[in-house]
Amino acid sequence: MSEFDRILKNLVQEQLAPARIIDLHSVEAEDVDGDPILRIRVVYQAKKNGLDTKKLGGLTRHLLTNHGDIFEDRHPIFSFILPEEVKYFAAN
Repeated sequence: MSEFDRILKNLVQEQLAPARIIDLHSVEAEDVDGDPILRIRVVYQAKKNGLDTKKLGGLTRHLLTNHGDIFEDRHPIFSFILPEEVKYFAAN
């Protein structure tokens, strides 16, 4: 895990607690318009496998507002998966 991913994992963990972030992996990419994005895959565990929708809905806004400098003009795009789903995304 890169240092950036470690920092981001801690920030995401703080925002989505009590859910537990097991792993986080980011990849630089471009959107369909050629703009820089950061694809972030978050592996999590939560009660009844659910995340708090209010916390989840404000995650990107919170991170960009309070920690936007770490993204270096790359818009974060999150995907959230459960540990048992990791094998399906291994090729991505």
